[in-house]
Parts: sequence; structure tokens; C-alpha cells
Amino acid sequence: MLPADGRFWRHSGRIALLLGLVFSATAGMGSPARAAHADDELIAKGKYVATEADCVGCHSAPGGKPYAGGAPLQSPLGTLYGPNITQDKQTGIGTWTKADFEKALRHGVTKDGSYLYPAMPYQNYTKMTAADLDALWAYMQTIPAVNNTPPKDTLPFPFNVRTGLAAWQALYLQPGTFAANPHKDAQWNRGAYLVEVMGHCNQCHTPRNIAMGFENQHVLGGAQIEGWYAPDISGDGKSQVHQWSVAQLANYLKTGLAPDNVRAVGPMWETIHDSLSKMTLADLTAIAVYLKAEPASEPESPTKVRWADRSSAGQIVYANNCSGCHQANGKGIAGSVPALAGDGAVTALEPYNVVMVMLEGLAPHGSYGAMASFANALSDDQIADVTNYVRTAWGNNAVPNATPWAVSSLRKTAAPSAKNEAHELLCPDLAGDLEQPALKEGPEALKRAASDNATMSKVIDDYRSARPKSSPAQVVEALSTAYCRPWARTIFPRR
Repeated sequence: MLPADGRFWRHSGRIALLLGLVFSATAGMGSPARAAHADDELIAKGKYVATEADCVGCHSAPGGKPYAGGAPLQSPLGTLYGPNITQDKQTGIGTWTKADFEKALRHGVTKDGSYLYPAMPYQNYTKMTAADLDALWAYMQTIPAVNNTPPKDTLPFPFNVRTGLAAWQALYLQPGTFAANPHKDAQWNRGAYLVEVMGHCNQCHTPRNIAMGFENQHVLGGAQIEGWYAPDISGDGKSQVHQWSVAQLANYLKTGLAPDNVRAVGPMWETIHDSLSKMTLADLTAIAVYLKAEPASEPESPTKVRWADRSSAGQIVYANNCSGCHQANGKGIAGSVPALAGDGAVTALEPYNVVMVMLEGLAPHGSYGAMASFANALSDDQIADVTNYVRTAWGNNAVPNATPWAVSSLRKTAAPSAKNEAHELLCPDLAGDLEQPALKEGPEALKRAASDNATMSKVIDDYRSARPKSSPAQVVEALSTAYCRPWARTIFPRR
């Protein structure tokens, strides 16, 4: 749940406005030259803040004008394009006020009230200091206007309905400001601020759950990003962050080069080119100090994860559909059928590999036979249940985090069933006991919740009361499904 309902920020905005008026009344007493110099310093600081945040990387298309938008970002759900943030009044943010700008950075909401996708790291920027935000705003106003309309996002329905993000933000966005650790020195705290807030390193290096929220028990523990793997930088003894010295790590951040012929590639090289290479050595050293001092991310015990217990249902699905080949003990048949017990692909952080194999099947390979697709034989619930069963049976110690939502989402690209009606294919197929609590208030209440924090809090509380073991990801799935169905039937009516 949100720790604050937005009133704090509204009141703080009024205080800031009052202080601003007082400052304006007294600032005129100084010389024009001194005021101009102060403005120049503020703008220069804002340019450096923009560099720390790597704004140009997401808001500049390849070969395009800086900040004019159009940079593509591949997500598991489709392609998003960075918006134009130049001072153009038609296609950029030329009509925005500072309050509009702050609302976007701290709350993920644009001037017109639209919710921003979490590809914009407002979860991090919400903790930006007021001084940095003021400087960044001053710099943004100096960026020349460029009239450019980026391509439209290619997210499929229902993910292209931004109001559904209200539930996501209520569960995953925690507004606040960065607080220094009083038990650490200034260099460590500077590194923490750059990693956790400005550099938003977790956006690439922390795995996400089914609902695209961070798996915070694995902070900086490595994740897939745009087809690349962002490695573990948590300070784990097995990671290169731990193996390199502070100076070597800082040099890597500056140049992309490191010992043992290691060089940055893919998105990391782009980040170094656009942002890190332009930062001071003192800041890069602070980042290195912080990363090397960070404790390793510890896997969370499945017994502590609040997923509904469906192991018995999954065991039945396994016995009826899988045990003939993979055996009751999960060890398979040597040379013919692979084992599921102890298989790293089965016990990975996320269940996607198991789900995709269930949906697509496997072609024969060497002495191993083919596996048929279960896309048309098993429901989303059944595939989620059996996936969770094999991830936790026979000593497998993975989190049982497969959900019907994930299966339904992957089914669309893996092996969509031609017999489904449009709205059934587009919307997740949740079991009645999962979906009904989300529908308790009715579709109209859910629409109101998208723009009213109090209503959203009530809807979420009601769902959690009905299903107290639900994780945040499951709550998002259920509420999103409740949004999806009435809209899908309107847009894609039955023939």
C-alpha cells in the first residue's frame, strides 16, 4: 500500500511555493550579475543531474535530436518509445509547469493525468532531492524545442490501457526522499544515492515478478533486459563487482574496460557512453565503494512468499499428464526424457522457461524425444499449478510464483488457441475464486479507483481481506483482469 496518499506532496508544494515567493522578494536586492551567475550554476548543475539520470539515453532516438524522444525500449509486453521532453509546446513539455514536471518524476503521472509505465524509473526518481529536481527543471527549460512525435507504443490490449497502472502504482510506488545512512560516511551515501536514485541501477539489474514489480529479495542480483543479461552487481562473492578493486570498478564505469579482457556491451555500453563516462571520477568511485560494500542479495525462502498453496492441484496435473515420461520422482529417463528434479531451468528465479515448454512443447534432440504442447490441453490455472509443483517437488527449492496471468500472457505469443473468442484470448483466464474478490466493487468502482487513491485503497484492502495470502503481483493480476474483461467485451464483441 502507498505510505502516503499524496497530501504530503501537495502541502510541501505549498510550502515550497511560499518559500519561493519569499526568496523572490529578497533575491532582487542582489546584483543582476550575481543572479545571472547563480542561474548559470543551477543550469550547469541540472545538466549534470540529467547526465547522472541518463535522461538522454531514453529520450533520444538513434540519429535523432537529443531529448526529442523516439528511443525504443523493448519490454516483455511490447515496445515503448521515450517521449519528447524538449521545450516544444506541441510535441514536448513546453507547456509544463514545474509542478507538472515534479508530478511525473515523483508520482509517475503526466500533465494530462495519464499514468506512466514503470519503464520510466519514477520509482527511483521519487526519492530525488529537492535541490537536484530544481536544478534539473532549470536545465530542461534550456533544451531547444524540437517538433517531433515519437512512434506510438506497441503494447497489446489490455496493457495499452494506462488506467490499469493505478493498481500497480498503489502496490509498488513508494514516494519519499532519499535518507542518508547516518552509520555510513559521505562517500558511501553519495554512492547509494547515485545507484538507488539517479542511476536507477535496479531497473536493469534486479529481476521483476509477473506483474513487473521488483523482486526486492534479489536487489541488483541480475536480470534479463531487452534480450541481454544484466549481471549480478550486488556484491556477491561470485560477481565481478566483488572481484574487482574499487579503482578497477570505477575505471570500468568510466571506460567500459576491465581486467581479464572484459568490456561492456549492449545496454551497459550505452549507459557508459551516454551517462557514466561523463560523470566525475569522485562520483564513479563513490558508486564503486557502495556496490562493493553492499551485502549480497539473499534468496527468499519459498515458505515466506505469500503465494496461494496449490501444490495438491499441481501434483494431480503432473500425475495425469507428465509422470509417464518424467516419472513420479521427477528424474526422467536417462538418455530419453530429461529430469526435472534439480534442473536449473526449472528452479530459475522466474518460471517462464517451464511455462513456455508447456505451451510450445519441445522438438526432438539427439536421443531425446519430442514433447507435445499442452497449450490446448491444459488451462492457464492448470499450467500455473503444475509449474509451481515441479518447481517445489523432489527437493527443488524454487519460489512457486507461476500465475494464471503469466501463463495467459505467454500463451498469446507462444501458442494462442484459435478456438478462444477475442476477449478470452486477450484477457487472463483466472479461476473464479481469484477473480471474484476483485469484482466485488464492480467495474465502475475500479474505474473510479484509477483516479482516486481512497477508492483504490479500499478495493485493494477488500481483495486482500478475501485472499490474505495474495502477493502484490497477484493483486495486480486480479484487478487488471477485472478491468480487462468489461473493456474487452466492448472493444471485441462476440460474433
